[in-house]
Amino acid sequence: MNITLLGAGAIGALWAVKLTQQQHTVQLWTRHSATETTLHFSELTSPTTTDSHHFNCNDPHALAASELLIVTVKAFQVVTALTPLLPYLNTDCVVIIMHNGIGTQSQVQQLLPHNPIIYATTSQAAFKPTQTTIQHTGLGQTSLGAINDPAQSLSHIATLFDAALAPAQWQANIYQPLWQKLAINCAINPLTALHQCCNGDLAQACYQSQLDAIYLEVAQVMTAEGFTTTQQQLRHQVDNVITATANNYSSMNRDIFHHRRTEIDYINGYLVQQAQRHKIDTPINNQLWQAIKHMESLNHA
Repeated sequence: MNITLLGAGAIGALWAVKLTQQQHTVQLWTRHSATETTLHFSELTSPTTTDSHHFNCNDPHALAASELLIVTVKAFQVVTALTPLLPYLNTDCVVIIMHNGIGTQSQVQQLLPHNPIIYATTSQAAFKPTQTTIQHTGLGQTSLGAINDPAQSLSHIATLFDAALAPAQWQANIYQPLWQKLAINCAINPLTALHQCCNGDLAQACYQSQLDAIYLEVAQVMTAEGFTTTQQQLRHQVDNVITATANNYSSMNRDIFHHRRTEIDYINGYLVQQAQRHKIDTPINNQLWQAIKHMESLNHA
């Protein structure tokens, strides 16, 4: 397929390389005006070996010919990043949105009323130490699913992703895995950002009571949203992620470290807003939301 990838951060660059390895034609759309770039990629299985992959960038003609647009910018950047592409985008082009958190769906559908729109969430992990260096650092599930009628028949897109970087699966209701990922992010991201620790540190006893309070609040809101779960189930899921990614830093940790805006409004902030709709009290998640917002304001004062 002809593919344009918007937002070549760590996860975006990982998918760009993996799809290129499957012989798809991938161009990158970046904030810079460069017309080409080379990414030096290290596989998970051979971290000391690097392969080079050349990409064309920012070509409106290639964008107009794209059958697939993959958007991997942060949640708060989606609308601003997509808007300049609209004049070139064919209405048949399938648009895939992949970011942490929930809350951009209605804006994207307003922006792209005719395009098939798929949302995706992934637990694949990657690290981009420099602008041109990308390392695959962890395996995880990728889930994709339609959020509008034109995308309902596009389950073969999940097969394409699975061939590039397994496991990937089509979901009849994409909001189920989006909420599952949100639950994990609500627990891990703000705590690792506030304490500037790696994920594995959250296994320490000093974090357990706060984590339990987060799980309880999230479980109540998820159940009210129609995705029944329990505090114990969420604890089990998050513990597994903490163990599997013990040496990793969360994206929010890195954003705070580098004085960047975070996706907190679309993670704990989104949870609190949905809780208010259901008249559920979520003091711990609200406290974490406000604490990260305070850190952001100090960073950008």
